[in-house]
Amino acid sequence: MQMYVNYFDRYVKKDFEKPSVGILLCQEKNDNIVELTLPQDSNIYASEYSLYLPDKAVLQRKLAEWVEEFEETHGGDNK
Repeated sequence: MQMYVNYFDRYVKKDFEKPSVGILLCQEKNDNIVELTLPQDSNIYASEYSLYLPDKAVLQRKLAEWVEEFEETHGGDNK
């Protein structure tokens, strides 16, 4: 997934847009595996898999939380 995120950021993303974020949905999440597999400063996140997607409002709220967490962690200045 890192390759796809890098490609998009280099060749598709506009200069005014923030860095891309990859979201990986898994049947089960193992924090130790995620920590060892993903680069330290990647914009890729893993979460548990569910048979049914939550409604759109829940997904939007969760994405907003992840963006806020990312900006707090990375200083919010990603120009």
